[in-house]
Amino acid sequence: MPKKKCKCPPPGAPDWMVTYGDMVTLLLCFFVLIVAFSEIKKEDEFNAVVEEIQKSFGMKGGGGKLPTDEDPELSLIERLETIQFQKKKEPNRSTTEEQGVEGREPRVTQVREGMKFIVGSRVEFEPGSADISPTARRVLDDIAEKIRGTNNVLEIRGHAASAEIEAAGRYRDLDRLSFARAAAVRDYLVDEAEVRADRFVLITVADRQPNAYGVYNDAAQQPNRRVEVVQSENIIQDMRQPQDFASR
Repeated sequence: MPKKKCKCPPPGAPDWMVTYGDMVTLLLCFFVLIVAFSEIKKEDEFNAVVEEIQKSFGMKGGGGKLPTDEDPELSLIERLETIQFQKKKEPNRSTTEEQGVEGREPRVTQVREGMKFIVGSRVEFEPGSADISPTARRVLDDIAEKIRGTNNVLEIRGHAASAEIEAAGRYRDLDRLSFARAAAVRDYLVDEAEVRADRFVLITVADRQPNAYGVYNDAAQQPNRRVEVVQSENIIQDMRQPQDFASR
């Protein structure tokens, strides 16, 4: 006769390992326990059963306690809840060792970003120049038609190509060159296209966000010598409202 397979745990198995039959038995007991809960009608009986289960799972007394000198009735779960409650009661103040920040509760400002998108085409420039070309004028006229009459905040981002530093002429570095380009675009949109001046924010990017990578001749770097007009979902009136708050 063939030998019957042993259903016991294999040799060397951990002490906690159970057989398939034992697992099914435990599940059956669990379901019986659930059914028993549904038959409990009185509140005091229910609370008594819940307390016994908590002790069994280490949620109140019983197993699962940490070996400390604190209250033995506190389980790990209850300790964590106590710590979280204490953190909520403590004030949340920023501290720094750097000089320049004074006071126990320094004020911080909320940064309002929101969704942004580029309006129209990029405005391109000649190497080392911040002059608005005839082609750039046509691009700016098209942009002005899209932004005129609205109250959204507009960012004018000036860019430069890394190879322009030698051709920058009167501009000492690429930051000053890209700022001059952004200012030239702003002036055109305000003076020529009659867009409200208080809508614009000038941003200097220099060569830190190129469109064309790994190119060095003037023609290939043309997409990097640009200004982009970016419209934000933020409204001018909202930006003028105070948003400072004390860190508590």
